Amino acid sequence: VFDKVTGDVQCTGDKSVIKEGHKSFPSGHTSWSFAGLVYLSWYLSGKVRVFDRRGHVAKLCLVLLPLLTAALIAVSRVDDYWHHWQDVFAGGLIGTTISSFCYLQFFPPPYDSD
Repeated sequence: VFDKVTGDVQCTGDKSVIKEGHKSFPSGHTSWSFAGLVYLSWYLSGKVRVFDRRGHVAKLCLVLLPLLTAALIAVSRVDDYWHHWQDVFAGGLIGTTISSFCYLQFFPPPYDSD
């Protein structure tokens, strides 16, 4: 149903269902998966010394695997119509920021020579 004056879409469904739809921002699954898996990726990159210029593709694959898993979880939220892409993007940004902050509080950056 469209508003005759503005042309905007009007919500005409059950009020409880409409209210539940507004609770999807940000995606909790995405933010938690990015928080845990980005932290794991940071940790693995420090442990296997991925930036030591002894280029092994296996090291890079090991570090990128958790990031790919987090991205697949995020895509599944949009693909299953549980969230809009904005919800998932914000959740991923929040999770990445929190995990990076937490990792760098206790460990040096993985590219540090020491």
